[in-house]
Amino acid sequence: MASSINNIIQKLDSLSIKPLGTLSHAETSPASWMEVLIATGSAPVSFERIKTLVYKPKTSKNAAPTPVIVIAREQTEANSGGIGKNLNLKDLRVASDDLLTEFFSLDRNSRRWTTTVFSVPMSDEWI
Repeated sequence: MASSINNIIQKLDSLSIKPLGTLSHAETSPASWMEVLIATGSAPVSFERIKTLVYKPKTSKNAAPTPVIVIAREQTEANSGGIGKNLNLKDLRVASDDLLTEFFSLDRNSRRWTTTVFSVPMSDEWI
């Protein structure tokens, strides 16, 4: 998992988005996670949590699915129908454990997480 995090960090670096810090930790509640992150001293004074949603669009039986990854503010309500319509994809559904394992080598109950803190201006208009 560390190598995939490093790959993501390198790609974001090419877009001039640089991490402020990285922390590996056991799965915790969002409130506990924030306390741990703040205690490291690497978090900015003011920051927002984000959520990552993974969807699988409807495909023909022979076609390999391509997951749709949505990164949004934690309080954002994600409408899969609207996302699918905007991307010209039919019937987006939350990705199954099989898809998560195939593409990301993890499942929704993975016990280890790596948190990376970025300083990025957020916009409600990002898609």
